[in-house]
Amino acid sequence: MLKSKNLILKAPSQNDYESFRKVRPCDEFYFMVGGNPAESIFFNDKKFDESFSELLTRENYWFACKGVEISEIIGAAFLHSIDTSDKRARYAVGIYNEENWNNGYGQEITQTILRYAFHDLKLHKVDLRVLAYNKRAIASYKKSGFVQEGMLRENAFINNEWHDDIIMGILSHEFHEK
Repeated sequence: MLKSKNLILKAPSQNDYESFRKVRPCDEFYFMVGGNPAESIFFNDKKFDESFSELLTRENYWFACKGVEISEIIGAAFLHSIDTSDKRARYAVGIYNEENWNNGYGQEITQTILRYAFHDLKLHKVDLRVLAYNKRAIASYKKSGFVQEGMLRENAFINNEWHDDIIMGILSHEFHEK
């Protein structure tokens, strides 16, 4: 379990099933992450059950994010594609509903995960991929110390249009210098 000022990040367990089942991400969340609400696990009971069980068994670092003073899950964060020889991982975070946006939770989650990645896991680098039109996420990542490393042009086909992905990364020494 990881704690920050306003949040608790913990590995989900079967006990969190009902909390995750109540989550209903908003449509803008899906657009910002390039998903389709019609295909979401949150709106299909069978898909949800299969996906939740699979996520519980994955060999990655998946954290359910809850407020310290509220029990509801506001989102999730992942460190995945961990390469132990190169000491790097890929990061993803999602805050499901707009009522929890624009209050610093994304940056607080990111800082907590980066501290864990660099201090506890002893990683050298954490990178991520974000849709170029997701300006709010890009700004949050920059505040956390990520820098743009590249762009994958027309890499995502969303709503019948091609969109670019931005690749961002942060190195351990950059995090410690912040």
